[in-house]
Amino acid sequence: MSEIQPDYTEVHLEENIPLSDEEIQKFETDQRKITQVMPAILGGCTFFVMALAAFFIKDEFSKFKYYDYILFAGAGLVLFGIAYTMYLLVTGYDRRNWTKDKTTGKNKLLSIVIDSDTTEYGGYLTFAGPAKNKKIRLLVNQDDYSRYKTGAKVVVTYLKYSKTALSIKEL
Repeated sequence: MSEIQPDYTEVHLEENIPLSDEEIQKFETDQRKITQVMPAILGGCTFFVMALAAFFIKDEFSKFKYYDYILFAGAGLVLFGIAYTMYLLVTGYDRRNWTKDKTTGKNKLLSIVIDSDTTEYGGYLTFAGPAKNKKIRLLVNQDDYSRYKTGAKVVVTYLKYSKTALSIKEL
């Protein structure tokens, strides 16, 4: 694959465009959906793991004393607590980025697609930045990933800290 050499005089970046109320509402409802569902998912997974452990030690239950049952239930609570703490750490990073994006607004970039790649999280397009050797890599939806090939001249609106594209239009 040959390296695309963009003309940096054609690359233009507009920063700190305020987000509309509809965009803010959409992102906040998406975040709220995840936070409402996640404790139930983690609780179900913890219950499944504890049930699996109980199945494997079912012959030993007859020898259990009352404190063994308390320890078994405590182990389940600790497992849930660890998973919930990990969830809070991961989503806390996203929430902090969203807070920064909400205060600074979105950016609009007139640029050229210089690379594309996929990860387990989705498809990414890399755009030529406003300065030489500056690249902006953004998460895009699958339709945009397959539509815009390397070398396409586009206008992309994106969130700076979340690194996600809101819209892409070809010129």
